[in-house]
Amino acid sequence: MTKRRKIMNRVIKYCMAGFGNVGVRFTRLLLEKSVELAAVYGCEMCLTAVCTRSKGTLMNPNGLNLEKVLAMNEKLGRFDEADPSFVRCDTKTMIEEADAELLIELTTLSIDDGEPAASYIKEALDRGMHVITANKGPEAWRFDEIDALAKEKGRMFLYETIVMDGTPIFNLVKETLRSNKIFGIKGILNGTTNFILGELEKGGTYEEAIKEAQRRQLAEADPSMDVEGWDGAAKICALANILMKAKTNPRQAQVESVAKIGCGDIEAAREKGCRIKYICRAEPDVENSGVRLSVRPELLPLNDPLANVNGTSAAITLYTDLAGEISIVQTDPGILQTAYGLYSDLLTLIKDTK
Repeated sequence: MTKRRKIMNRVIKYCMAGFGNVGVRFTRLLLEKSVELAAVYGCEMCLTAVCTRSKGTLMNPNGLNLEKVLAMNEKLGRFDEADPSFVRCDTKTMIEEADAELLIELTTLSIDDGEPAASYIKEALDRGMHVITANKGPEAWRFDEIDALAKEKGRMFLYETIVMDGTPIFNLVKETLRSNKIFGIKGILNGTTNFILGELEKGGTYEEAIKEAQRRQLAEADPSMDVEGWDGAAKICALANILMKAKTNPRQAQVESVAKIGCGDIEAAREKGCRIKYICRAEPDVENSGVRLSVRPELLPLNDPLANVNGTSAAITLYTDLAGEISIVQTDPGILQTAYGLYSDLLTLIKDTK
């Protein structure tokens, strides 16, 4: 009798920098998909450490119990210092000691320099780890440097969720639009400002729109990152650096605040058969042999694919040399879609590595 060979699952040890809403939802998604990961992909995930600025750090090279970590976070809003796995260390030390082959990087965006996320990613790559990130700062500021390091180390650097919450923009270009050159990008990339413009169209004031966005938890107490355009600048810069080989940063973008738009502007646009949308652009700068970036309110004719993108929805148009003009709309994304972007990168990692 021939014995059936037992198939052993691959165990991927990973650590996490940051454990906010996205990290929590991603962890729940891993629990929900654990059977599928084992059955379809022959893979088991093992969290060895998670480090946060405000909640503390948990570390166990043999693996943390995900359900216990989630319950602890939900009950206390932090990690329990009495837990045997609780340690006191910073993120760099966690990366050094986590005994992991993958870093999930979910720290807060720094629009000024992409730090400390960029340094965390470089530290992980230097130590032979793969990296999946939801942070657009490193790609906006130091993409070429980090991408070159990943290639040098033979590691994967994945970032699908940095723009449009996991909608497959980068995978689309890499896997489907092969041999296409991206020579322009236009997008509605910030759901908060798109919502604010929608509220203005309903007749509300800018102040009322901000308050409603804050009430719905779409805007922070200080909404300046969104309304002043810097979130959009980081996103369009990351897109241009990755897809157009631009060597730029958010401070080189021409940025105009959405706060300049009033009800009179909305009505004037309506009379012209247009709508005002907060548009991020990356276009060829022929004179300087580079890429010109802008984030500003624009009048769009109603037949523009982006003109009827409403609510907190996002959209992007890619201008290509072979496939023509391609537009993608993501309708009112939530936290699950962001978590899925990380999960999608994880599946790419599993597929492309052994």
